[in-house]
Amino acid sequence: MRRLQQGDTDACRALLDDVGPALVHFLRRRIADPHEVEDAYQEVFAAIFAARHTYEAGRPFEPWLFAIARNIAVDYTRRRWARSRWEELVAEPPDRPAEAVDAAVPDLQAILDRLPHDQREAFAMLKLEGLSLEAAAARAGVSLGTLKVRAHRAYLALKRLLAG
Repeated sequence: MRRLQQGDTDACRALLDDVGPALVHFLRRRIADPHEVEDAYQEVFAAIFAARHTYEAGRPFEPWLFAIARNIAVDYTRRRWARSRWEELVAEPPDRPAEAVDAAVPDLQAILDRLPHDQREAFAMLKLEGLSLEAAAARAGVSLGTLKVRAHRAYLALKRLLAG
């Protein structure tokens, strides 16, 4: 590692050869997806190279290395959990009566018609048409603050109407 810090180009290959197998073993025990181990391995060495100036030459190298590897493995685990979904796979989908599905879906247009005109207009421009706040305010001929208030009131009213 000292040679790598001093700019020796051969030191990087020697470092990879020296700690590579132990690092792969370490990552395999911590990363569930075997396809991600190689990516994590490369990310660890990129992080080592980027943080090489923080290594203190008189201290043991392995704790410094494996602290970086552990942090990267934790990041991979977090990403995996963020992507995962809790779903139960079944052989056949459950039977549902058609009227139960239809009853659960509210009639959005009927609910929107119950809103005051200015709130319905603000909601439609922002959420249905996808206009920016500035563009919607300009189209409605009101200030940005006024449009925000109308939209907020529309959201609250829709929440009450959908819950009731």
